[in-house]
Amino acid sequence: MALAKISRPRRAGPTARYLLQTTDHAGRERGQVAVVGSTIGKTPTVAGNFLTAIAQLRPRLQRHLYHVSISVPQTERDLSHSEWAAIGRAWCVGMGLDYYIIVLHSGHIHILASRIRSDGTAASDRWDYRRSEHLLRRIECDFDLIAAPSSHVVDMTRRSKHQRARSLREIHAIANTGTSNKDIVRRAIDEALVRAPDEAQFNAKLAEAGIDVTIEQPPDRAAYVFFGFRGRLFGRRALGQGYGLNHLVERGLQISRVKSKSANIPTPPWALCASPEGAKPRTSKHNDEAVQRLRTLGQEAQQTIESFRDRRLAAGGKPNEDVYRPGSGGEDEPPDIA
Repeated sequence: MALAKISRPRRAGPTARYLLQTTDHAGRERGQVAVVGSTIGKTPTVAGNFLTAIAQLRPRLQRHLYHVSISVPQTERDLSHSEWAAIGRAWCVGMGLDYYIIVLHSGHIHILASRIRSDGTAASDRWDYRRSEHLLRRIECDFDLIAAPSSHVVDMTRRSKHQRARSLREIHAIANTGTSNKDIVRRAIDEALVRAPDEAQFNAKLAEAGIDVTIEQPPDRAAYVFFGFRGRLFGRRALGQGYGLNHLVERGLQISRVKSKSANIPTPPWALCASPEGAKPRTSKHNDEAVQRLRTLGQEAQQTIESFRDRRLAAGGKPNEDVYRPGSGGEDEPPDIA
């Protein structure tokens, strides 16, 4: 089983209508559209109104919706409506979702759900991609389905070969021109890694393809790399985890500037070496001026206080009422306890 995508739509009504209409976004007829499970109604109007109403329990939670697509390989056996419904319910329960609608299309299901529960609490969305994949692996075992290989999110060994999925813009670019800028950059990097493992040769090989390489080593973070092509910069977030600098090194790129992550952690202040005993503190030419200015302010403040006290005495005040005047109060002794 594979998780196609997790998205967070802003509005429930349009998403529910799209899932239950007979055509897709390209106008193609859907072979099958059926509601196999729901806790919020079976029509787009009822489901949309319910999700919109429950959102009022947490008005500050902007992205409270989940839209999930779950599919099985084509070699998998045909699943009944009840099995698809059980799979969808198992995923929702595992993710902590109470209100959802499960729509069956040809060979896959869509789930539109709310993170908000009836008591006003919200299901956590932290590490939701990773938690969802672990949950799908359990669902495969429970429903006797063909096990699908885990993605780079769960399987750490696949990160060095990970490529980011194509966006809708890339799909349109490939349809119009036959390729996209990201595909060109990825292909050039793969070829350069095979033929030029050295950094200088790697940069020269990419320069022949019109790609500039920029490697930065910040003092407090791990090193990173950017690839400039046709006026844009592409990093690992655009190309995929496999095109980060650490994974390029794992694939054979030889570069001496890459350091371990632990070497880039700054030294905490309490771990710094103390100055040698007897060493004079650093002085500045402005220190004397600052000290003199503070002394002047203190003298002016004392004069103002004395002037206030004198005016108070002249007005008939008693000296012993001013407990803060020097000599007006008794000695600082502990009180007697009977």
